[in-house]
Amino acid sequence: MPDSGQQWHGSPESVAYKPGKGVFITLLLILAFAVSVIGYFFWYIPTVGLRSIHPALPWLLGAFVIALSAAFFGGGAFILNAALKGRVPFYSPSLRWLIMRLYLPVMAIAGGLLKIPKIRIEQAFIEINNQMVAMMGRRIKPERLLILMPHCIQFDDCKIKVTRNVRNCVGCGKCEIGELVSLSDEFGVNLFISTGGTVARRKVYEEQPQAVIAVACERDLASGLQDAYPLPVYAIVNKRPRGYCMETGVAIQDIRRAISELAGRP
Repeated sequence: MPDSGQQWHGSPESVAYKPGKGVFITLLLILAFAVSVIGYFFWYIPTVGLRSIHPALPWLLGAFVIALSAAFFGGGAFILNAALKGRVPFYSPSLRWLIMRLYLPVMAIAGGLLKIPKIRIEQAFIEINNQMVAMMGRRIKPERLLILMPHCIQFDDCKIKVTRNVRNCVGCGKCEIGELVSLSDEFGVNLFISTGGTVARRKVYEEQPQAVIAVACERDLASGLQDAYPLPVYAIVNKRPRGYCMETGVAIQDIRRAISELAGRP
């Protein structure tokens, strides 16, 4: 950290943020295969008993299993296309629902069994979520956007309280809040520094934004994306030169890019 006479021009990355699409895709394929195998046994095992009730029952159960597997594979195909090409043939909120409510929880369990670090799954999840949000095709008015920042971005020894009013920042340059305030003024976007998840959820409830740009660590973003659904949230992983929850940082150009994608402004 520079001394009081120096300007801080952004935080170096202490944790490399490289979205692990390969991990996500591998888990997706393994999961799809497992569902197919389990579905086959659920169809095969009862066939002897079902046939004794009515000859058509095994085939009805088989048709149900095939339809369920096809729906699962279809959703997986859309998500794979988004991961590999950055686009899908059409956007549907149900695709985000599949990721939020089905794929992420199950893949977190599968990743644990396969000894894959959870942070890699969360990074891939965040990246694909952002692609989905960017592909909504909606243009959000800047005043209906909300930027949520964690309070740990503030310089640790700062005596100014910005969690109540970010405009209290004097722009000393020791952290990036001054730059964020300038960006907020430039685009007319609401900026809020949150002390925790509960406060952030309350702010979202009060503001009723059409979309949110959230900055946090992978774990908080992954849980926050699930909590906020169906509200579109563009998630940006923070930078941690001193570890978690201590003078974290954010790439201002990432915030600017997110605003441009959501509001359609250069």
